[in-house]
Amino acid sequence: MLRRLFQDRRGATAVEFALVLPVFLVLLLGTMELGRVMWAHSTLQFAAEEASRYAIAHSSASNAEITAKAQAHLVGLNSGEVTVNVTNNAATVTVQLTHNFQFATAGLLPYGNMALSATSRFPRN
Repeated sequence: MLRRLFQDRRGATAVEFALVLPVFLVLLLGTMELGRVMWAHSTLQFAAEEASRYAIAHSSASNAEITAKAQAHLVGLNSGEVTVNVTNNAATVTVQLTHNFQFATAGLLPYGNMALSATSRFPRN
């Protein structure tokens, strides 16, 4: 009887599926979260570059106008959660954005928050 039990193949697929599924889901969710982090960083960098370009093209623009321009380009990110730091002097214009990225799968996977930042600096002529 024990020999028949070891030779029985019924249910082997279900056991293999149960072993592989958690690994596959962790890889899938990790890939999605990595894509979200890269997208958020790219959005921050784009907003910083657009705000510094605006500052160069409009030399009389105030820091508040430059900050508003950066926040207008934060598509998909909550602009209230992004810190904009503008340094506008005679030699350069520097726009730095920082954001505390929160993972969507924080309860499922052992992720914390990640601080993202982007900086753009343009020289004045």
